[in-house]
Amino acid sequence: MKEIILWTIAALFSAGFLAVNYSNLQLLRGKYARPDGTNPSPVLFVGAILGVIACLVAPSETVREYWWGALVLDLGTGPYLVLAIVMFTLAAVDASKKNAVPAAAPAREVLPGERAVIGCILGTAVGDALGLACEGLSRSRQSRMFPGLAGYKLLPFGKGLCSDDTEHTCMLAQSLIETARYPDIDEQAKKFASDFGWRLRFWLLGMPAGIGFATLRAILKLWIGFPARLSGVYSAGNGPAMRVALIGVCYGSDTPRMRALVRSATRITHTDPKAEQGALAVALAAHLAAAGNDILPLDYARRLRELIGADDSELLRLVDELAQSAGRNEQAADYAARIGCANGVTGYMLHSIPAALHVWLAHQGDYRGGVTAAVRLGGDTDTVAAIVGAIIGARVGKNGIPQEWLRDLWEWPRTQAWMESVGSKLADRSAHRTRGYAVPLNWLKLLLRNTFFIPLVLAHGLRRLLPPY
Repeated sequence: MKEIILWTIAALFSAGFLAVNYSNLQLLRGKYARPDGTNPSPVLFVGAILGVIACLVAPSETVREYWWGALVLDLGTGPYLVLAIVMFTLAAVDASKKNAVPAAAPAREVLPGERAVIGCILGTAVGDALGLACEGLSRSRQSRMFPGLAGYKLLPFGKGLCSDDTEHTCMLAQSLIETARYPDIDEQAKKFASDFGWRLRFWLLGMPAGIGFATLRAILKLWIGFPARLSGVYSAGNGPAMRVALIGVCYGSDTPRMRALVRSATRITHTDPKAEQGALAVALAAHLAAAGNDILPLDYARRLRELIGADDSELLRLVDELAQSAGRNEQAADYAARIGCANGVTGYMLHSIPAALHVWLAHQGDYRGGVTAAVRLGGDTDTVAAIVGAIIGARVGKNGIPQEWLRDLWEWPRTQAWMESVGSKLADRSAHRTRGYAVPLNWLKLLLRNTFFIPLVLAHGLRRLLPPY
């Protein structure tokens, strides 16, 4: 009986898919032309959404596997999808040619600081992409929808894309490159906030598919004229924590500078003290990880207490507890359940950061194990996995990240090669305090990329309304 109902629902959505495409076909043939010779606009994306739902609700594994076929066949979606894929492919080929090393040229030595910075950026991207398809799912439902996490789940054939976690990390890296030359700490922090504020403004114009409410309000304040020091809103969301690991990698040995830059990177969008403390916790973890040695959980808790210097901090109490938990090898899922995240980690700083730190302390040199464990916690999986990936990536470098995950990351125009060039330049500028300019990025290509990304995210959102529950 259940199968009959599901096939009936699938048939109804399939009928909608056919009706929309019949209408678009008639438009192409000029059947609905107005007296002045113009044609109405075609129906965009609706047919694809109906077709995707029809495939996903059908009680057949074979039909579900080809849900993406509706995106390609729909007349109101397919041409845009094909154009985006062609652009992605051409860009990837072009990037590979530009970044190919001539056979006769000796391989350039990657310095330890550069290795950590590149590993941090790529680690963020891969963790973000791996967790993106699972975002918002409870731990139990995620395990039923995705029993295996050997690769990405967002695109067909195991390909992955990144979200705002990676975008903010890359923008922060660009701002650090632009402001590394300032020797005075307060001047660099001020210039950094101004530069990063403008990047946030134009990032919003690129129509990002995912954006936190606090970050959105802060960017709108920036656009109406608020300076970066006054644009933040009172929120303890995890937005600042997802982007600041690079500050710890680059400036962790200069504590006052790291603290000032983390404060600027946080308060531009979030002013709740818990947000800044959580961001400092991530920056410190990334700094310690980049040193290349394991750290005892209780030692990390002590170092963070010295950095924050607030005896009554709720975050510090949680870090003390998670350090004890990790020290006795308690599973991250069990610890997360004890802090109120049994069904998934939320975007609240006092949930996301303790969960991410617990996973990191248990998998300090194991990128695959750490990121997979972070995703399996459920909830805000892309951000938690991005934070864990950034910290462990700073430790293991590019070579410590599973090569198949790097290969299957279909990001454009922020390609892997582009991210590596940003990392190399940032490592050099932050070490030598020299003048530098951000690595170029085509904003029109970003807009095209997001035009493709938004319907994909909507399709996955609709998918979550359907079985298995």
